[in-house]
Amino acid sequence: MSEAAMTTQSESLQPENRLSISTPGALFALGATLYMGLDAAGIEALWMAALKIVPILTLVWLAATHLSGLGRTLTVAALLFSATGDVLLAIPFANHFVFGLGAFLLAQLTYAGNFLRAAELGSRRFALRGIAVVLAALLLARQVLPNAGEMALPVVFYVMAIVFMALSAAAHRSGSSLLFAGALTFMISDALIALNRFVDPIPLSGTWIMLTYYAAQALLVTGLIRADLAARRA
Repeated sequence: MSEAAMTTQSESLQPENRLSISTPGALFALGATLYMGLDAAGIEALWMAALKIVPILTLVWLAATHLSGLGRTLTVAALLFSATGDVLLAIPFANHFVFGLGAFLLAQLTYAGNFLRAAELGSRRFALRGIAVVLAALLLARQVLPNAGEMALPVVFYVMAIVFMALSAAAHRSGSSLLFAGALTFMISDALIALNRFVDPIPLSGTWIMLTYYAAQALLVTGLIRADLAARRA
């Protein structure tokens, strides 16, 4: 290992750097646990919409601190689109689901654009991951679309967007399993929403949806930070 690489690795392990990651990480876990607990208890209040986005805002803090350049801008934008979608879905008003879906569609496209900046589309890894993503999306669409009614078209557009995001994560040249795991977990979270809304009610759906959603966002941000750090060390 070169002296420069050793210096970089040493700097990344300094107590102040570990603290800058562990502090928002702890707030993320606390906020997510608190929100899911209150939601599972049936608490319904407007302030719950604000509590819902606390974990996402801690990830904004983490991304803004540990990423740089266009990657930081796109990651923060994707998280803010997600937070907007969270609020729109949490506050009942006419067509709030459509508006929330639109905000998350923008989040998926922003994430995809970020991942494509470091894409390697010719690898065997991408081909295998891509096939799995497309097959899973087709299976979900087959279950959901016949029951979606007037929401069928918005659902189609959103499914296309999240598949695009997952394929972009699969193609990331870092090969980060965290990025792809985050993309798949995001797909699982959205699949739970679609199945619960359009097919059959899922027991404890709110808890499972938010658990997978928060986990997905954390995996994506952590994967991006790890990939950015690896690129700077190269």
